[in-house]
Amino acid sequence: MSIKRGLVANWMTREVITVSPETTLHSARRIMDMKRIRALPVVRDGQLVGIVTRRGLLRADPSNIPLAEAWEKRYPLDQETVERVMTSPVITIAEDAQVGKAARVMLENKIAALPVVDGNRNMVGILTSSDLFRLVIEEMEGETQRTLVKSWMTPDPETISPDTTLLEAHRLMGVKRIRALPVIEAGALVGIVTRTDLMGADPSRLYTRGAQEESREIVQQPVRLIMTSPVRTIHEDETMVEAARLMLTHKFHSLPVLSAQGQLTGIVTETDIFHMIVHKGW
Repeated sequence: MSIKRGLVANWMTREVITVSPETTLHSARRIMDMKRIRALPVVRDGQLVGIVTRRGLLRADPSNIPLAEAWEKRYPLDQETVERVMTSPVITIAEDAQVGKAARVMLENKIAALPVVDGNRNMVGILTSSDLFRLVIEEMEGETQRTLVKSWMTPDPETISPDTTLLEAHRLMGVKRIRALPVIEAGALVGIVTRTDLMGADPSRLYTRGAQEESREIVQQPVRLIMTSPVRTIHEDETMVEAARLMLTHKFHSLPVLSAQGQLTGIVTETDIFHMIVHKGW
């Protein structure tokens, strides 16, 4: 990849959807769902003042576990604004920076969206994990030597059973510093639970004021209530180009990896793809 080709400006998304600090959480969530995006820069008077992510919004949502259905009536989402949950100040990257530097910033800060600024600190775009998936697809498609999933996947991933509680799944993710847990039953892969799934099931503090008993009951529910099943997978001898293509097409951020015998041998995540981009020196 040439130095010019590797600039952030050549891969970022230029049409950036933004919101104001006064936008309600309900409106921000609707925009994310409609546009299938994970982050919204927050702008006031033309200046970038924050960023709100899907995870940030999920922290404010009622739990999606059935016993919590009535909580929204207790504390409607349209009474809160994104200013309450946005991250500020915002980590940014210059448009003339190398993509590898951007990937490193995203790795180090555990973020999947990076606003891009020009020399005057004006926002001119946003670089997301989807943009980096696209980079991998376009730049590695015609490689003479194929880069295989098994070379970059995280091997022997932590797993759970369908009866593992939400609380235990949370604990494992925190201790292991991971964002996805394949679900195994009778030796077979039957589902996957992500941090986003868990946060969607979490009882928000906005909704659980005075409802500690309901909150405790929710976190003791089994992950089978929220896991994604069946699971899309990739074989370890497939290429990282194919992994990136699947993740881009389906908006996945992790893919369980199977051996030729159908056994779970690893997981490939957007973090693994960021590591690969940094390693290639792009």
